[in-house]
Amino acid sequence: MNDREWQTMIKDAVDSERYPELDRDLWPRMRMRLAASRPSPSAWDLLLLAAIILLSVAFPGVLLNMLYHL
Repeated sequence: MNDREWQTMIKDAVDSERYPELDRDLWPRMRMRLAASRPSPSAWDLLLLAAIILLSVAFPGVLLNMLYHL
């Protein structure tokens, strides 16, 4: 098999029409998503964060042990 045959096989395998152009621009939708305000953390999230901080201060060995096992 020569180089020309390989080139034709590769061109046939890689279809250039597989990814046609998008019918619309996605950037305006992305801008809207980035500009939208993010929801604030719930009370449950803040409570869990406070518990993790409190436990890591009270028992630093446990935190280091858990980090070691990650």
